[in-house]
Formats: sequence, structure tokens, C-alpha cells
Amino acid sequence: MTDPPPRSRLPLSRLLPTGNLAATLYGTILITSVIATLPPTIGPGYAIASLVVTAFIFALAHSWADGMKASFDEGVPLSVRHLLRTFRHEWPIVRSAFPSCLALLLAVAGLYSTATGFWVATIVNVLLLMLWGAEMRHLTGGTTLQIILAGLFSSVLGLILAALKVVVH
Repeated sequence: MTDPPPRSRLPLSRLLPTGNLAATLYGTILITSVIATLPPTIGPGYAIASLVVTAFIFALAHSWADGMKASFDEGVPLSVRHLLRTFRHEWPIVRSAFPSCLALLLAVAGLYSTATGFWVATIVNVLLLMLWGAEMRHLTGGTTLQIILAGLFSSVLGLILAALKVVVH
């Protein structure tokens, strides 16, 4: 008996995160929430620094918490080994800032304003969340309606944050 053929992937499935999917999703929501609260008058360089530093600090916090748990579970003191292992696992939180930083680098280059860069980054993040939700449902054998609904549901937090940006600014 042969294995069934692998499920076909949607055309943009190369954007599906590898590794710690939860950290990528969490990081994308985190970065979108930071964008929603940054003032539109901030310079794009400062905005990029804010995104990267926030993502890095949150990845460190997750690493520290996971490292503490691992050291406790193993009955040994927290070590650099625990922290490095857990930081590698949480790195997708930092990596999730990269699409937004790229959108803001175009503002640094003068192609558009920082405020426009924030909107481009927000839209990209919402679309990535939608794509990931849809593709994951597709790979698990969903119907077309289920795939669409999964994509929409996955983008809800990003859409709420976009609405927050409108309300705050």
C-alpha cells in the first residue's frame, strides 16, 4: 500500500511559518498591537527600533519563563543552556517583526510616511494571519468554506487592532 499524496498547498503557502508556529502567531499579534499604539508622528527608525526591542524583550521573557520551567522540571538550577535553548524556540517572536520593519524601511527610504508605513505593516500582518489560518485549515482537509472561515477567524485579532489604531489615532 502506498502513502496518500501530500495535500496540495495554496500558492502563497511558502509564507506559512516553520518552527514554533505559536510564537510566530503571538509575535505577529504583539507587533500589530505595538503598531496600533505608536504615534504616527514617530520617525520610522524609532518605530522599527520599538518593534524590534519589544519583540526581543517579549521573546526573552518567554525564554526566561520556559527556561525556569525546564530547570524546575529537570530539578536543576536555571542555566545558560536552558535559556539558549528556549530563546531559540522563542526566536519566531522576534522574526515576526521583520515584515513590519520592512514596511517601515520603505518609509525610511522616503517612499511614504511613517503613518502609511504603519498601515502597510498592519495590513500585511492581518493578511499573513489570514493566510496562515486558511492554509493550516487547507492542510488539514477543510472544505472551501472552512478554509475561508479559518482565514477570517485567524485575522480577527489583527482587525481588532487595526480598529484600535483608528480609535486611538
